[in-house]
Amino acid sequence: MDLSWTSVLAPVLAIVLGAVRSADLTVYRQSQAPAANNMFPQWSHDGRLIAFTSDRDGDPEIYVMRADGSGVGRVTHSPGRDAHPYFSRDDRRIVFQSPRANGEDTNIYVMQADGSGVVQLTRLKGFAGVPAFSPDNTLIAFQWRETSNFDDDKKWRICVMHADGTDLQVITSGEANDQVPNWSPDGTRLIFYSDRTGRNQIYTMSIGGDDVRRLMNTLSDDTAASWSPDGTKIVFTSDHNGTSDIYSADAAGGHVRRLTFTGETKRMAVWSPNGRRLAFASEQGGRSDIYLVRADGSGLVSLTHPAQ
Repeated sequence: MDLSWTSVLAPVLAIVLGAVRSADLTVYRQSQAPAANNMFPQWSHDGRLIAFTSDRDGDPEIYVMRADGSGVGRVTHSPGRDAHPYFSRDDRRIVFQSPRANGEDTNIYVMQADGSGVVQLTRLKGFAGVPAFSPDNTLIAFQWRETSNFDDDKKWRICVMHADGTDLQVITSGEANDQVPNWSPDGTRLIFYSDRTGRNQIYTMSIGGDDVRRLMNTLSDDTAASWSPDGTKIVFTSDHNGTSDIYSADAAGGHVRRLTFTGETKRMAVWSPNGRRLAFASEQGGRSDIYLVRADGSGLVSLTHPAQ
């Protein structure tokens, strides 16, 4: 029997969110989660919860679980690929991407953290995704390309808008693909990756798109970076050693250290709010699961496919 919403997840979310809508949530026992692809983890800013995307019910939707992998609750219910959830700094809202409006164009939406009150923020043609709230909750950064046809030559751009969807600005241009923006802890810069040198490398820039700085110059593809909560380090994905693994570096791009050492493909590591752990997705055996590891690379555990 599945554990009930009331007994498992409600006490955790109630502390953060207040009253929530219990009727719309399916909750899974950790050891009985269906085989699924679980991707794109993001921490709540109090460190208690992780939001992520899963297709465990047959369609990619957004779920929330405790930071130990228990009490998984589904919070979106719409055809299409709801993905890349990101908590607001007060943990009351989640911004995410979805094609729900017309099934073709992917846009940015925001909802209450229990899945209620969904509001469409962008109405762009093409694909807008990977949104992230600024530290003061006033802005949202995301990536966008003009079409959803990935066989064309349209480029990924980074955009910034007010948190209510107004005053949208496209802040990168040119012949490169610029992707996966994340905010510095003080909200003054964005970190992203770009293929402007012919391979993917990590850059930072001001939130207006100027003062672009490349952090590293490697022979590998370096992607999906984010700053540590104190701003002294970054974490990113790289194929430097022939496999896609998680690496850390100092904020200037030096002292690179490999944190994971398995052959599976790793994606998009994110820091816990206290800087002690990282969450990331890893593909293994035909499925993707969410893992935690300490910031030094030790203590690897799976949250969504625990050992039986």
